[in-house]
Amino acid sequence: MQGPRVPRRAVLALPAGLVAPPAARADTALTGADALLLVLSDLHSAMERAAAMLGAMDAVLAANRGVPAFILLNGDVFERGNAVALRSDGAADWAFLAALRRRAPVVLNIGNHETALIDDLAEVVARARALDLRVVSNLRDWRTGLPFAEVSAGFRLPDKRRLRVVGLATDAAATYRAPARALIDMPEPVAWARERLHGLFAEAEARVLLSHAGVAADRAILPLLPGGTLLVGGHEHLRFAHAEGATRYLHCGSWNRALTVVGLGLGGPTPQIKVREVAVEPGQAEDAAHAALVRQVTSDHLAPEDAEVLFHLPAPLPLPQAARAACAALARATGSRAGLLGHTGFGTGLPGGPVRRLDFDAFLRFDGPVFRGNADLAALASMAPRLNQDEAVPLAGRIGDYAYVDQLPRQPALLASNGWVRMNAAHFLGAAAPRFDAVPDLALKSLVAAALARR
Repeated sequence: MQGPRVPRRAVLALPAGLVAPPAARADTALTGADALLLVLSDLHSAMERAAAMLGAMDAVLAANRGVPAFILLNGDVFERGNAVALRSDGAADWAFLAALRRRAPVVLNIGNHETALIDDLAEVVARARALDLRVVSNLRDWRTGLPFAEVSAGFRLPDKRRLRVVGLATDAAATYRAPARALIDMPEPVAWARERLHGLFAEAEARVLLSHAGVAADRAILPLLPGGTLLVGGHEHLRFAHAEGATRYLHCGSWNRALTVVGLGLGGPTPQIKVREVAVEPGQAEDAAHAALVRQVTSDHLAPEDAEVLFHLPAPLPLPQAARAACAALARATGSRAGLLGHTGFGTGLPGGPVRRLDFDAFLRFDGPVFRGNADLAALASMAPRLNQDEAVPLAGRIGDYAYVDQLPRQPALLASNGWVRMNAAHFLGAAAPRFDAVPDLALKSLVAAALARR
């Protein structure tokens, strides 16, 4: 197995010009860790936070100098809805991946958005490998019958201990773009895990499963894992932690908003897992060179229509509040009592001040028609515990991707939704979900933008 290759500057000192607050360094010093994992998921071309993310990583590495470090990316690096990323062929995203590799070995698990900018997953894997990234996945190429990548990556740790990182993809075909979908064989995750995981983890002292399969599959896989395994979930943009004995299950959020730091203690019979989270926002200590690169790429590829200011906000709107405002706007525009919009249809919150189309597209990712349906008491009771799962929810009650609502009525009422919620109504709203019919002459993005312009 290949040993970790951690650059000296990643463990000895911060890059010149970067100053991290002492408290930040202390909070992320994981005493007793034999290996350090820096974990990200569902980045979606969030280049506006990439330089700050690199700065946060440098502070963490400096606080844990001398500990072997690895960067784990749990899928969805790219975003087709980001006009700058699309026009530049992901220039800032690929530069970010290269910057990560300069700091530590990088393992990339393939998500359903790895083909957001390039149709052929084989080409994406080849480009990632050219940057010396270790790509892992259980996906196979229909054309050849062969895997797109190795299913796992192994690393030597001190005292001859071994780290094994396994990659698992979603089999939800509708979440892959059609040109890519036609080339990919997607194994059912739980059946695949039952057949393969025991053998893959058999000889490793430290075990990580990067799963981009979603909560429902992960919940079934958890009992299959040896004690002390780290299961990292992704795909549904969630942010929570769950302990099951010595095993830990983490979702690390999305859009470069947080860095999850994991320390593995390997001195006993079962690995000990410590977790810290570092919030990441523009304006924090940044990698200056990467910040300049992002500015240049944006300047070169931002079209006038992307820079158009759609409206102004008096203050930033974090994602939960902004999403609920969009749901309220949908309800008003359709004459309904409540609007229901899928959580992963949103990316990140909205900035204060002028909001450009580029910013709005990062917030509300997909456009399309809207729908209405009458919900009776049974439907309302069925959907109530499934909505707004950004709040504290036990693992047993989580459905994965969920729908936001501003305020759910208590009496039978007319509800509105977008196409994704309508198409997956049983998942989002339960077995008693209402039937939704199209509302003519309305499109989601324009009605939400118009409502936010009136705030």
